[in-house]
Amino acid sequence: MITTGSISREKATGMFSFLAERYTGRRKALKEYTHTFPEFVFWIYPNGDLFNAKEAHKKNLPRGYEYILKDEPNYGGFLRGRLARQFDDQIIAIYCEPETLLNNKEKMEQFLMGINDIPVPIYEGTLVVSDNGDIYGTIEDIEERLEKLI
Repeated sequence: MITTGSISREKATGMFSFLAERYTGRRKALKEYTHTFPEFVFWIYPNGDLFNAKEAHKKNLPRGYEYILKDEPNYGGFLRGRLARQFDDQIIAIYCEPETLLNNKEKMEQFLMGINDIPVPIYEGTLVVSDNGDIYGTIEDIEERLEKLI
C-alpha cells in the first residue's frame, strides 16, 4: 500500500478513517464516502481535458468512448475520479493502478491538467488517493514529484 507525500497515513486516517492501514472494507467505505458527498465526478481524457460525468461515471461517458468501462483499471487511457467533501476535509479518489500518480509522468501531467479545470474550489491540502486507498499526498505533492521526473 502506497503512502507518499506530505500527509502521513496516520494524519490521513484522522481525516478519513477508511484510510487506516488495516481497515476492513476500505474500497467499499471510500466508494460510499465519495458517492455520498460528491462535489464533482469526472473523466480526464488522455490529453488532459476534463469531462463532467455529472452524478455517475457509467451513465455519463465521453461520447464515442463507451468501451473505456471494459478496460479497468486503465479505462483506455482516461482517468476516472471523484472529488468529495464532508465538512472541511476534501479528497480526490482516482480509479487507477497503484503507481499511476506515484511515478508515471504522463499520468501525473494528465491528472494535473484535468483537475485544473474542475469548476468547484479545490482546497489546499486536498488529499489524493486511489480507489484502493493508496495515498499520493496533496496536489502540491504530485506537482513536486512531477518536477523531479522532468
